[in-house]
Amino acid sequence: MGRGARETIVITGASRGIGEATAKRLAQPGAELMLLARSEDELDRVCNEISQTGAHADYLVADLSTVDRARDAARKIAEHCEPIDILVLNAGMSNDKPFWEASLEEIVYELGVNYLAPVALLHTLLPRLNGRQSHVIVVGSLTAILPFPSNATYAASKAPLLSLIKSLRLEMKDTGIHFGIVLPGLTATAATEDFESPIPRATPEKIAEAIYLCIARRKGLIIPGAGNRFAAAFFQQFPKFSERLVTPFKGRLFPGFDDHVGE
Repeated sequence: MGRGARETIVITGASRGIGEATAKRLAQPGAELMLLARSEDELDRVCNEISQTGAHADYLVADLSTVDRARDAARKIAEHCEPIDILVLNAGMSNDKPFWEASLEEIVYELGVNYLAPVALLHTLLPRLNGRQSHVIVVGSLTAILPFPSNATYAASKAPLLSLIKSLRLEMKDTGIHFGIVLPGLTATAATEDFESPIPRATPEKIAEAIYLCIARRKGLIIPGAGNRFAAAFFQQFPKFSERLVTPFKGRLFPGFDDHVGE
């Protein structure tokens, strides 16, 4: 599929969940991986497990919650890594609160982690990308397209990533760098283990496979799961009807939503 073994791969949020699964999916004999997250113990575990595949993995403990911290992390990566073949911007978080319950500080923090920090990483590492052989993959969210009551600011922090990648694919087309984004729906991770919803959950491994395919096929956008693709297309084509259709069931469909809050 056009991927060589001796690749330099950088993945954020790689200590668990989608990031860990992606690191293991992309690890091939001879590959060099740099994994970023806040938990040193978990990063060390993942690196040790990857070493058994014949790839080499190192880690950088980093708090990617602000532009300055993300830029500092990117500079450290640039100092110690070969030119980057694959950059996967996966780190993210959710306040998991309705808009009226979240403080402005919490909203700003969420926006920093989910949008501003990835932008800072990409902007700083762009000169280190390996030209026409390189890939930038962002892990966004289906909420960039669909509404997410009870987590409105999370959805709002993910939406600009989709706009960014769509625009960069045109703006930087002549560079040959591949820009892609994967929009997972509800995924079975530690962050969602307390969610109660009838919506099926994808495994982190399924999202990692989508990320692999996004790279291998140089796709601009992948939405894993047929149901998610249908929902995204339906909401985009029939937004008013979709809203009327979903409204009576929003308390069941959307994790954490309480119809009585705010009344």
